Amino acid sequence: MRRVRARVAPSGPVSLVIGLIIGLVAGCGWSPPSSQPPPPDTCTPTDGPAPDTVAAAIDQLPRVDGQPWRETARGHTHNCRLYWVQVMPITGQDRDTPQQVLFFDRNSPIGTATPDPRPYLLVLNSGPETVTVQYQWRQGDDEPCCPTGIGTVRFQIDDDGRLRALDPIPGP
Repeated sequence: MRRVRARVAPSGPVSLVIGLIIGLVAGCGWSPPSSQPPPPDTCTPTDGPAPDTVAAAIDQLPRVDGQPWRETARGHTHNCRLYWVQVMPITGQDRDTPQQVLFFDRNSPIGTATPDPRPYLLVLNSGPETVTVQYQWRQGDDEPCCPTGIGTVRFQIDDDGRLRALDPIPGP
């Protein structure tokens, strides 16, 4: 009768080496580099528009269906010069409600993202000297929730202190 010997897994230093090799092989997968974090915000409230300046600029906008406007978001470029405030009618809650983005050179209003209010506006980001606005619009049989037209425009302050769109305003 022949004896069968059971094989025992290596222990001690051998299993440690095998474990390290498996760990190294499993951990050697490629991963994309992470994006750079935004620079710290060094702007102060006095760098941007005063509350009464923002309120006066909002009051200048034509009302939509007789409704006053309310602020929904705000931000600024990293250089603390170009500020933006996004507004929509006070009763508006849907993405397809007309909206507007007002721009300020510090405390001076300098223009809007569109001549007339439009739905589906979104400020995507602010860079060192530019603000990027995303425009969406409905095409064909698009449902109000799901516009398929999309484009972006970068805005900056030009050498004369005026608001300048660096890209054509998209949409219908």
